[in-house]
Amino acid sequence: GEIQARIVINAAGNFGDVVEGIARVSPFRIRPRKGQFVVFDKPAAALVNAIILPVPTERTKGVVLFRTAFGNLAIGPTAEDQEDRETAACDHATLLRLKERAIAMVPQLKDVGVNAIYAGLRPASDQKDYVIEALPERNWITVGGIRSTGLTAALGIAQHVARLARDQLGVKLRDGIRPVWTPVPNLSEYHPRPHERGGEIICHCEMVTRDEIVAAFDGPLPALDLAGLKRRTRATMGRCQGFYCSAHVAAMLRERHDGTA
Repeated sequence: GEIQARIVINAAGNFGDVVEGIARVSPFRIRPRKGQFVVFDKPAAALVNAIILPVPTERTKGVVLFRTAFGNLAIGPTAEDQEDRETAACDHATLLRLKERAIAMVPQLKDVGVNAIYAGLRPASDQKDYVIEALPERNWITVGGIRSTGLTAALGIAQHVARLARDQLGVKLRDGIRPVWTPVPNLSEYHPRPHERGGEIICHCEMVTRDEIVAAFDGPLPALDLAGLKRRTRATMGRCQGFYCSAHVAAMLRERHDGTA
């Protein structure tokens, strides 16, 4: 339906050029770029102590071999342009090439199993840089084509957009606002974890305790489903990919939100 707003900030990701068409003929075109990853089992992380990064090209930084915060070793992403803006599917042939590439970099990986595979889409555009600009006559700010590096640049982009809103759209920004931070527990394997203090372990692959899961339910931004819980606690993300613990975690989730075991 229709939405009324005093100011629109178009930060629509893979649909950025579609949304831009509301205000004007879009000066950029989004063609999502898929990246696939292969995640090796935990013993692989001990094989490297630095990110192995190829020389970047004009199109992509290339396939990177890196340790994850969860204590695994991963390789990726690929750079595959596609028209579909929503589907990020893995394919066997590409994943096999990724695995072979990793083994070529670190031969010992041939003896290490693969934990997980995944893929994601980033909003690549036909512009070399981000498209960030204000249209004062439309009360509109465009934030388009924000690719992978946008994660690192997110806070700087936000500050820049706030300045555009103030200087070009006349928005009065309140001074002295202190944001309420939502506390996030440590998920890194390289810092102390709750299981080291004891307690019942629910997810044995990732050593996630019952107390961690309950805390994720009780937080100021509570986890409402298995996907949210996974991202807050690492539960179901390990070697068995939830085969052992997902039923138990789902029962805890139902009991918490429905009052039924």
